[in-house]
Amino acid sequence: MRGFTTVRDLGGADIGLVEAVEEGTIVGSRLVICGKALSQTGGHTDYRGPYDRRSVAYYPDQLGALGRVCDGVDEVRRACREEVKGGAQFIKLMANGGVSSPTDPIANLGFSMDEIVAAVEEAKNAHTHVAAHLYTDEAIRRALEAGVISIEHGNLITPETARLARDKGAFVVPTNIVYDRLAKDGAGLGLPPASVAKIEDVRSMGLDALSVLHEAGVLMAYGTDLLGEMHEHQSEEFVIRGERLPAKDVIRSATLDAAKALRMEGRIRTIAPAAFADIIAVDGNLLQDLKLLTGQGRHIPCIMRNGEIIKSL
Repeated sequence: MRGFTTVRDLGGADIGLVEAVEEGTIVGSRLVICGKALSQTGGHTDYRGPYDRRSVAYYPDQLGALGRVCDGVDEVRRACREEVKGGAQFIKLMANGGVSSPTDPIANLGFSMDEIVAAVEEAKNAHTHVAAHLYTDEAIRRALEAGVISIEHGNLITPETARLARDKGAFVVPTNIVYDRLAKDGAGLGLPPASVAKIEDVRSMGLDALSVLHEAGVLMAYGTDLLGEMHEHQSEEFVIRGERLPAKDVIRSATLDAAKALRMEGRIRTIAPAAFADIIAVDGNLLQDLKLLTGQGRHIPCIMRNGEIIKSL
């Protein structure tokens, strides 16, 4: 109801949700999923903490909805194949340290180069690609060299690496709203002090990265990384990006550029024969005021998804 007719999930949504939306059991956005995100032991999605010595096998369905742990080339290959078998439309790697996880500082690199290359090969074998959680310039560069094309976050990217991403045909999905909300609400939502302290390591640099990527001509898609109770702030990413980028480019990140990132050109973001017939109407001029996309769809009187009117005022 906020106007997103197609969304990409980066860890947790499964084939059951995809099919429930498609068959109309759930009224929702069309889903493009990766299944579970892959992490090394102690990486981003390994939430066991430093004092938990139990093996991953102790936990039902590994470590919960978001991700799974795999170590070594053979385990990574098996995990990729299992996620594809389960309906994943691309592969997600946690290839850098993260904010919310307890044992991986931001600077930590996730997976060996051989493991990342193996995941890229498995994705190519399935005619898809790898997306990777990445913050630091070092982590982004090695992922690009291994063949990763979807850079999630990318806060600490340098101009040189941004140009490398452009030249390799990669794209970046900045997620600045999540740091803004975590700084304000993280402690109240249960984020431990160590994780709250990590936020400022990436928050301000994420805004600077918008300018760096724009100047390098890197394709940027729209993303938020919001979890749980923070989902209501999804559309506020438009406003944050509008502080650094032209409004037309911010809008394009959620339409034309998002369609390219999802490899769905000709099916979404367009009104044409054989497309999905997804249309939203906005009451006002977005080029003058991106806040029209906030307010839980208050300024979106009409939403059509797949030719069906979902909302009409």
